[in-house]
Amino acid sequence: MAEQKNTKNPPNLGFLALQEVAWALGLTAMVINATSRGLDWIWIGLLAGWQVSIIWGFVKLRRAKTA
Repeated sequence: MAEQKNTKNPPNLGFLALQEVAWALGLTAMVINATSRGLDWIWIGLLAGWQVSIIWGFVKLRRAKTA
């Protein structure tokens, strides 16, 4: 069987920090929206999925540094 190569670059810390700032802005927008119109589940779903992808990026970054 052929050896698998991972040709993708791991995320860098600056990009992940930018994602966290953008996520925090999204959370702020959700809170502002919720005060006037009530809680919208699509916001919660999108922000939760986004946060999971950011955490996975940190995991990949840590794995790349230890490998």
